[in-house]
Amino acid sequence: MPLHKENYRIESRHFRMRYRRKITSLFTITMLAMGLGLSTMAQENPDEQSESAESESAESESAESVIQSSLVKEAKSLLRSGHWEPAFEILEPLANDPEAASLLFDVGMATLNAAHGPELPEKDRNAILDVSIAAFLAILSADPERVRVRLELARAFFMKGDDELSKQHFDRVMAGNLPPAVVANVQRFLNAIRARKRWTAYFGFALAPDTNIGQVSEQRIIELFGLPFERDNEPPTSGVGLRIFTGGEYHYPLNQRTRLRIGVDISQRDYERSPYDRSALSLHIGPQFLISQRTSVSLLATTARRWEAGRIASNDHGVSFEGRHQTGPRTLLNFDLSWAERYYREADPQNNGIVHNYIFGGRFYATPNLNFSGSLLWGRERPHFMNGRHRTKGLFMSVNRDFPRGYTVGLNGSLRRTKWDTQNLTDDGSLRKDETTDISVNILKRDLTIFGFSPRLTIGRSRRDSNKAPDDQDYTRTYGDLSFVRQL
Repeated sequence: MPLHKENYRIESRHFRMRYRRKITSLFTITMLAMGLGLSTMAQENPDEQSESAESESAESESAESVIQSSLVKEAKSLLRSGHWEPAFEILEPLANDPEAASLLFDVGMATLNAAHGPELPEKDRNAILDVSIAAFLAILSADPERVRVRLELARAFFMKGDDELSKQHFDRVMAGNLPPAVVANVQRFLNAIRARKRWTAYFGFALAPDTNIGQVSEQRIIELFGLPFERDNEPPTSGVGLRIFTGGEYHYPLNQRTRLRIGVDISQRDYERSPYDRSALSLHIGPQFLISQRTSVSLLATTARRWEAGRIASNDHGVSFEGRHQTGPRTLLNFDLSWAERYYREADPQNNGIVHNYIFGGRFYATPNLNFSGSLLWGRERPHFMNGRHRTKGLFMSVNRDFPRGYTVGLNGSLRRTKWDTQNLTDDGSLRKDETTDISVNILKRDLTIFGFSPRLTIGRSRRDSNKAPDDQDYTRTYGDLSFVRQL
């Protein structure tokens, strides 16, 4: 039956008031019972107290079971009469119970089917789909292994037009050993998402504590040619920064297999009275070629500007060649080959030069709830100043796992080795070499959103070791990041 939004809200308010009164009454009765029990226990001997405690525990569990059974019955009645939101609000806290989870799935499917009504206004359809999405998410929060639920969640996001989230869950479903007919159906959804994709956008902000904002060495005394010298640069500075980032991309169809990509990314990191404030703006434009249902490549013109402490630090102008190929239901490969001419501010013209970066990566879904990703980097910077020329090789790896109760935990690691050219020598005449390692852990609460923003906590540690003038370039830093991101 169609669900009108105003009735939906009024019904929900009545239900919440009635449900809160039940909980308040239950809480009052429980507290009175506990008070009477404690008063009685004070007059009993230890053995009697133990027996009384066990008896009260059993009675409490029995009462809780009766209450839960009563709530489930009420949810069934509401569901039969088409009152989906009140039924959902009863069942959501009980998602760990198999019977309640089954009814939550019924809520999700009933609202998903109701949203297909051809004459349903868009606002009402989205309101119904919100209930469907919330029901499926509640089940997956308690048990992320349920592939069928994730499949229906992907369908609900697709119907609402949230293609990025829909694709994310369809991709994960494909790692679930599905029957061939289901795989073909999911692929049709993925093809439809790609065909209708027009724009994507994101916005986020984060609190970013850091023990070494400028990534400088802690060593104050260094040796040069056997003599001690005191460094005159700033010591390591700690602080808590505010990071803001946003961006988006629009795909304009030129023909059936070609699109014009136009995108922008903006980021800002600020610390109180710090010379380490950073800002960046980048733009790209160029064609994307849809070679097949699983393969696409793009050739983009790029430009970027970076600011440090409020002053322009550098400008980049170049090109980027990108590609993606899905080798199978579980595996996605990608590459990004970029070349840019970098111009520094007038005070540092000797650092102007060419920057190359070649990245090859991929992602593998072992199961719908476990994925691995990694990439290899080869980079080259060739400024006019010979001492600044170097090559970098890097390896980046991450693994993410969904757990019950709505938690996703990720472990990330990277290793970068930089080898400087012949003009940049150490005191013993050998080439300068730097090695930077980084390890971080992030935790996401999947079922928690704050005004549409998903919070993620990251804690990491980074270290660089160099053979350039002992301890001159070495540093360590511990950092954190509490970010809130919303896909628009």
